[in-house]
Amino acid sequence: MEYPDEIEEFNERIRNAITGKTPERKIWVTSLSFCLRKAALSVYLGTFRYERTGEMLVGSVLHEWLGNAVSGDDIEFEVPVEYPLDEGWKLMGRVDAVKGDYLLEFKFRGFTAGDDESPKGPEEMEEPPKLAVEQLNTYLNMAGKERGYIYVFDKNGMNFKPFKVERDEEQFQKMLGRARIVINGVKQLEAGKFPKWIKPRWKSECEECIFKPICEAVESK
Repeated sequence: MEYPDEIEEFNERIRNAITGKTPERKIWVTSLSFCLRKAALSVYLGTFRYERTGEMLVGSVLHEWLGNAVSGDDIEFEVPVEYPLDEGWKLMGRVDAVKGDYLLEFKFRGFTAGDDESPKGPEEMEEPPKLAVEQLNTYLNMAGKERGYIYVFDKNGMNFKPFKVERDEEQFQKMLGRARIVINGVKQLEAGKFPKWIKPRWKSECEECIFKPICEAVESK
């Protein structure tokens, strides 16, 4: 039986999922800041778009609100960027906003909890979150830009503070190295092997990870 092109494309996507293969050789920048074994499993199983926590969903709503509130001809939101890797792979990202020559990233966090030494709001922060710097720097290198700003918002009071980030080539090369680890992990999975050698970046990541049962089952053998 012949099918319309759209249906045949969907059929092929199902076949790829059943055989454990993904037609898209893409690695998302945000996944490189965390457990690379999880990133490899996400690519292999095609689950990245479904791995959204409640915190991420709240952030998406606030991002959308901000985009609507400050939209204009001089700023573009949700700008895709990509960078070619080895063997047809691509590093993918989506910059929150671009204004002129500057890339902008928006981070929303709460400041109600913590000890007396923790900042009570963005204005008390001396530097931006390290992972945000890591990701924005990757975008700067992918887009060929020299400078960007991370806006940290208090998601409760919505006050904010911008932090400047300069392009760092050495840090970018480290991220590319992490991407290659993911590629090797996917290759092993496709060969029927589990990449036990890839360890979580932080032990706390495992607690809420959707792949925790898989990793525990494999490592218990």
